[in-house]
Parts: sequence; C-alpha cells; structure tokens
Amino acid sequence: MNRQGKHPVPLRHHSSMLLAAILLLLCGSCSEQQPAPYSAPNGIYFNNLSPLRQAVDTALVTFVYEPDSVETIDVPITVQSVGRQTAYDRPVNLIVQADSALLGTNYTLPSPAILPAGKSSFTYIVRLQRTPELRRKTLSIHLTLWENEHFQTMLQPDPIPQNTQRPIHRHHFRIDFCDYYAAPPAGWREEYVGKFTERKLRLLWKLFDKVVPRTAYNVRGAIPFNKWVYMQREVNEYLRHQEYIMRGFESGTVDPDALQDPDAQGADRRLLDFTPILDK
Repeated sequence: MNRQGKHPVPLRHHSSMLLAAILLLLCGSCSEQQPAPYSAPNGIYFNNLSPLRQAVDTALVTFVYEPDSVETIDVPITVQSVGRQTAYDRPVNLIVQADSALLGTNYTLPSPAILPAGKSSFTYIVRLQRTPELRRKTLSIHLTLWENEHFQTMLQPDPIPQNTQRPIHRHHFRIDFCDYYAAPPAGWREEYVGKFTERKLRLLWKLFDKVVPRTAYNVRGAIPFNKWVYMQREVNEYLRHQEYIMRGFESGTVDPDALQDPDAQGADRRLLDFTPILDK
C-alpha cells in the first residue's frame, strides 16, 4: 500500500493499456493512409529491338533474299502501352505516311491500330509489295504515334546508343525497303567467290536455288564450306562453258562482261545480269 493508502496498479495492467493505445493509433494511421488510386497517365510508344536487343526506330528490308515467287513481306512493329490494362479495346492514333511509296501499290496496312482489351502491347503490320521500281531505288514509309483520348506520348528520345550518331525516337518509326543490295550479305565468302557484286549473287541463285536457300547467303556460317567449294567448282565449269559459247557467237555483238544463257535463243542469248564469278 502506498502513502496515500491506495493499492499500486500492477505493471502488466499498464503494459496492456499501452499496447492497446499503440494498436488504436496504428489502426487509425492505416485508415488515414490508404494507397491512392493509380492515376499515372496512359502512354504509348514504339518498342522494337534489333537482334542484339537494342532499341531501334528504323528497319531496312530487302526482297533480294527471297525467292522470285515472294511478292510481299510483312514488317511487324511492336506498339507498347504505359499504364493499366483495360477491359475494352483502345484505338491508337498511329499515322502512316510515305514520300514516294503509294498505299495499295507499294504497301498495305492489313491490321488495325488498336490495343486489345487486357493487353499492354500489340503488333502492327506493314505489308510491303514487291514492285519493279524497287530494283532501282529505295522507298520509305514513316509511322508516327500521336496523342488521343486514350494515350499520351510523353516519352522522350532515348540517349544516344553506343556506335550510333543519334538518339532513338520512341514515337517515330521508319521502314526503308528495296530489291537490291547496298552491301554484301553477311554470309558472303570472298575466298571462294571473290568480291561481292549483285550479279555474282544472282548467278549463284540461278545455278543453286534448289540446294541453297537465298536467305542463307545473309546468315554468317549458314552455308558450310563444303557447299562453297562445290559451288566454286560448278561455277568455274559454268563460266568455261559460257566462254566457249561467247567465242562462237557473232563477232562484235557480245559485251565482254556478259555471259550467254545456253538455253536462250536469238537476242535473248545476251544475259547481262551475270558477270564472271571470280575476279582475276
């Protein structure tokens, strides 16, 4: 009993009261600090990667690796959203323009620019048409994303990547396409067929399309060395036969760099697409 004549309150009772007060305070804090509803803006951007997993905003497409029967190439372009998914489809304001390519003649747009319900991205297709003018020049198609009632375009260009001279734009994408070579294919082997020219490659196609896919010439190591040796031997024999035909053709009417198609007749015997495969 204390000096006032009162019994002391047990310590455990004080502890229980203190714990109850703390819990009450915590519960009050929880009710006052509920997470705010998600309110960040919904964004849209192009999200395309190179084979090395680097962001890109251009694509160079050529028909030369495809068989002559291939008339179209589909270019898939990934459109990515920022923000929450929705239970309904959302149109994307994607504008396609071209300097010299014509819609319906040089390209078509078979897929709609719509982000499907429950998705964060979709693939937009640009279908390129193989036309004779692509053998002489490169055509370009420009795609641009703009804001609408569903999406904003708030992303800035990426910093300048390594080994490039400019930043990567996230709201612009360009497709360049042609039907000729501006550089040797990745799998070209000079030790077997000399320096690259398009005429040489087309001669290989003429002779070996049934044993070597055209796409293999553009993949390093896809054609094994024994096939290169075989092609080199067969091409040399072909050239010797062509030289024999040229010597017997009308004097002065044959281009020295031209080869003759032994199956052609008359003026069609002049086949200017092919030159000697091995450089002297």
